[in-house]
Amino acid sequence: MSDSATNSPGLREQRKNRTRRDLCHRARQLTIERGLSGFTIEELCADVGVSRRTFFNYYAGKEAAVVGHDADAVDEDALAAFTRGDDGAPTLLDGLAELAITTMTRWDDEHDAVDPHALIEREPHLLTHMIGAGRQLEQRIVTAIETREGLAAGDPLARTAAVVIGSLVNAAGHRVFAEDDGGREEFAEILRASVAATRAAGTPNPATSARPIGTTESPS
Repeated sequence: MSDSATNSPGLREQRKNRTRRDLCHRARQLTIERGLSGFTIEELCADVGVSRRTFFNYYAGKEAAVVGHDADAVDEDALAAFTRGDDGAPTLLDGLAELAITTMTRWDDEHDAVDPHALIEREPHLLTHMIGAGRQLEQRIVTAIETREGLAAGDPLARTAAVVIGSLVNAAGHRVFAEDDGGREEFAEILRASVAATRAAGTPNPATSARPIGTTESPS
């Protein structure tokens, strides 16, 4: 392979993204193991194989590394396909679920999964930062939904769909982390089943839809 190919912008960007994710993942592991005060930035850098200077090219400090970068919260290629509406998903919620599964799979291919609930249990003050990062991600998803569906900014459908998929993803992740042998296949299975159940919950039941709301069937 030529030097020009090796040093192409695409490969450089891939290496940068990998380093950023490696720092985040190791920071999360160390936080769960020792707490934020139990390790130094120098130890983190040594584990990942980068310099202190390189660390600060990515993160302002340990807390920022644990929270992670917003660019890593969603798979960009999958998000672009979702936004264009050419992901092949039959419904909006199915498309959102596949986006979450693709993102989780990418991380799982590179790193062992780290339970975010364990991070909060070890360092409760991180909850505020994690919530803030979650809101930023939610807004990105809302914007993508509005584009995909041709909705006006602020349409409640987009926000509702983003909130619903966020809740389903969180619940699926919690179930997977609660089981020692859980993995990405189980996460995908649980999430897809949850989406199917959500669709079913919004489908009229022929046995009850004809009755006025608030009434019950008279006993025979």
